Amino acid sequence: MHTKYIFRVYGRWHGGIDGQGEIVNEEQTVRTPFGIAEEFGGTGGPTNPEELFLSAACSCYLITLAYVAEKMRLPVKTLECEAEGRVSSHEEGGFHFTEVILKPHFELEGDPKAHDMAIARAVRLAEQRCIISRAVKGTVKYEIKPTVKA
Repeated sequence: MHTKYIFRVYGRWHGGIDGQGEIVNEEQTVRTPFGIAEEFGGTGGPTNPEELFLSAACSCYLITLAYVAEKMRLPVKTLECEAEGRVSSHEEGGFHFTEVILKPHFELEGDPKAHDMAIARAVRLAEQRCIISRAVKGTVKYEIKPTVKA
């Protein structure tokens, strides 16, 4: 038996290329204004779809990594992650993400060297289980570069 979930957000846009939009989640607890990035001829603004995509990739990976690390009983104090996206023009027109690089950083209790193999396994498992990384697999180069600190 497969479980299916449905998530919804609502978007609204006002104006042309210099306009502004807003994304609202179904519960209306999150309102995120957005605009077109200056790199694409827009006026910039509070955020843009490219940053929202990277935010989704980063947050999904962090949640998945935290879950995996907890199940593996890794002594994690904090997890942080930097997400970097590379966008290129496409020969058929428009742009697309070519790469997403996630740089998770572990802060552990005790000697991190004692957990090298477990950390490497947690990093791989989180990438395999993260909804966003699975959604773009095969279309975007996805790279994970972890760092660890005691």
